[in-house]
Amino acid sequence: MAKMRQNYFMCIQCGKLAMILPRPVGHQHKGGHRKRLYCPHCKIEINCVECKDDEDIFYFKEDFANGFYKEECEESLKHIKGEN
Repeated sequence: MAKMRQNYFMCIQCGKLAMILPRPVGHQHKGGHRKRLYCPHCKIEINCVECKDDEDIFYFKEDFANGFYKEECEESLKHIKGEN
């Protein structure tokens, strides 16, 4: 059985944890990988940033607080609403 690792997906709209997904250790994505998932806080599907550990989450939260994801979030919301 393949070893699994918990990866954390952080919502770019609210900055909160959207989902935890296990991934096989040999099939890891680079830090910062985007995946469109349902955010239970925002109640929409939106791009989420994949974080592998507490350090990644810390940097995500820092970037989120500095507005790093604002433009990407707006584009993602437009795409979801069919405005593109």
